[in-house]
Amino acid sequence: MWRESENAMAKKPSSQKTSERIAHLEEELARLQSELVVLRSQKLVDALLKADAPPARENRTVVRTERGLTIKGTRLTLYSIMDEIKAGNSLKNIRDIYELTDEEMLDILDYIHLNKEDVEKEYQEVLRSAEENRKYWEDRNRELIAKTYRQKEVVRAKLREWREKYHAENKT
Repeated sequence: MWRESENAMAKKPSSQKTSERIAHLEEELARLQSELVVLRSQKLVDALLKADAPPARENRTVVRTERGLTIKGTRLTLYSIMDEIKAGNSLKNIRDIYELTDEEMLDILDYIHLNKEDVEKEYQEVLRSAEENRKYWEDRNRELIAKTYRQKEVVRAKLREWREKYHAENKT
């Protein structure tokens, strides 16, 4: 038995080979996870196309909060994701920008697809509200902004005056 453990120790891979094997397995795991997400997505789409009603699927990502439809555990709203989609950003980029997992991204897309009319209606309401809010603050701050620009021009005029005075005094 002692000889068996000596043989096993003699066959023990080097630290470099172990690191290489770990890196290879991690790459393989990432590839398999990516393939799994694609296959799950295809399976879901196939089920949706075949069924009269959408299949029951638990969505653990999209929740309703006081801010509206939100990604669970974050302050990120579904409306921000929809802004990115409507701007033509790729789903992969959106996932990476907001640091979402593939499963979360799939849940988000499922929710949008399965509740398309309600989500679009809420999204339009959010856009309308944001535009009203922007106009309110723009109107409220119009005088302040104008005053700031006037002050900026006064400061620039003084700086020009001082520069001209400085150059005039240093020429002689």
